[in-house]
Amino acid sequence: MPHGEALTRLADAVHAREPDELAAAKAAVVDAAGAAVMVDAVAVAANFSMMTRIADGTGTPLDAGTAEMSRDARAAVG
Repeated sequence: MPHGEALTRLADAVHAREPDELAAAKAAVVDAAGAAVMVDAVAVAANFSMMTRIADGTGTPLDAGTAEMSRDARAAVG
């Protein structure tokens, strides 16, 4: 995947919620692929978060596969 290392670092930084690492990861994507790619990547992450919150807020049930795959993560966050 083109620029995969920089994009993976960005995804990890978004998930970790560490402001300094997020800023560095965004800069690394801009350096490697340009500002438009960084904006697109952050927009995808933001949209995923938004859609998950909408589904949770409306009470949409998890399908069996997702429920099984995410069991440990859901237990960890309550």
